[in-house]
Amino acid sequence: MSDILEKAGVALGEKMRGAAFATYVLATASDGYKVVFSLAELDPEMNGNNTIIAQSMNGKALDEKSGPLKIVVPNEKRPARWVRMLTRLDIVKLAP
Repeated sequence: MSDILEKAGVALGEKMRGAAFATYVLATASDGYKVVFSLAELDPEMNGNNTIIAQSMNGKALDEKSGPLKIVVPNEKRPARWVRMLTRLDIVKLAP
């Protein structure tokens, strides 16, 4: 996910400062399921976490119940924030 965020112009790593810590990503699935991630928890340089946006599993495209994209958070004990059928990522900056 961090690669996608950087391509979208989001400052991560050493570039993340100040107001960026009050910014979050809202992930939305085609069935309306929504999950929030802070930018800091998606930045592998902050915590070593490597949140993944997958399009395949075991070399095969995800089926329609899981894909076309799925967020996987490997270090979480419960998969409650693993978003299947991902359709949208919104970057939201909280007002000062």
